[in-house]
Amino acid sequence: MKILIPLLSGRENDSLFINSIDKSVKEVIVLQIVDKQFLPKVGSVIGEVGHFRMVADDLKKALVFKKKKLFEMTEWGVTIPKIISIALLQKIDYVLLVKQDTQFFEEVVSELKSKRIRVVLVELPVPENVKKKLF
Repeated sequence: MKILIPLLSGRENDSLFINSIDKSVKEVIVLQIVDKQFLPKVGSVIGEVGHFRMVADDLKKALVFKKKKLFEMTEWGVTIPKIISIALLQKIDYVLLVKQDTQFFEEVVSELKSKRIRVVLVELPVPENVKKKLF
């Protein structure tokens, strides 16, 4: 079994997310997309790439420990079409995503499903530092 993990939330290195990967998965493609549409919101390419590099490194360590074959990809382009094209080209079994409550995330899931790409969502608890800001 082969899956695709696009780094969209910055929480893909969370142990709950990593532990949700099915035991039958043999190959994992970790995809980082540098999307120019979001650069003004995140500040800079260097900041975005640096943060997701840390997430990818943590994810890589955990997956190697779980004896999964890992492929890393960094692509420039528009997020949704990149995820779709990589999923189809690599013939993945499903896309594994951290569930988010945003319109963009809903668009990602909707577009993937419209292309008949299976999506598996993992819901993670809200981190304590975010709870403090919200409440």
